[in-house]
Amino acid sequence: MANAWFRFKQFTVRQDRCAMKVGTDGVLLGAWTDYAGAVRILDIGTGTGLLALIAAQRTPDALVDAVEIDPDAAQQARDNALGSPWSARIAVHRADIRQWAPHLRYDLILCNPPFYKGHGASQDQRTAQAKHEGALDLGSLMRSMDRLAADGGRASLILPVDRTAEVVELAEASGFIPVRFCDVHYAEHRPAKRVLVELARQTGSITERCRLAVQDRHGAFTAAYRELLADLEEDF
Repeated sequence: MANAWFRFKQFTVRQDRCAMKVGTDGVLLGAWTDYAGAVRILDIGTGTGLLALIAAQRTPDALVDAVEIDPDAAQQARDNALGSPWSARIAVHRADIRQWAPHLRYDLILCNPPFYKGHGASQDQRTAQAKHEGALDLGSLMRSMDRLAADGGRASLILPVDRTAEVVELAEASGFIPVRFCDVHYAEHRPAKRVLVELARQTGSITERCRLAVQDRHGAFTAAYRELLADLEEDF
């Protein structure tokens, strides 16, 4: 059973009321994202509030909106934000992102989506909603991001590596192009399981692709992973 809380260097995430717990995928997405120039940030499906908290830590002046459909998770994310050093800059909203209509658009959108597809969904409804595609499939997510992103806005996501081509096709149909990929290997000698993707509203095609291993073949965290998370986590 996961711990009821997870302590980072500058904030603590409590997660006993959330179906989606703090995990490597979310931490990696928050750490890998490029926050340069972002003054309005949106976290879709915030869960514990992890990505919103990392975004607030990494940006000294940005305002962060976090949207969560699950009422218990939304309240816990709100409590985690209030207990952080950036409570004045994080607002948590209980809402369905497909209908949510803020007054302004966003420079940067973050999402660790419910991305499992073609797998047996959990019998627990809240866990299934957090982890498996349902009403918020990738197409719905892209249409929501298209509606909510500012001109020149960017989006950052993490997905199973076998869905890379699908997300690129859906993104391009919604007016985004991929500008950065990072293939994530949980172990350096194993195939990549996840891909980090940055999408942008811009012309042309400038795509960078890199590789990141979380652990070496002996199970120790790699130097690259440690460096990426150096300002976030203490225990390696």
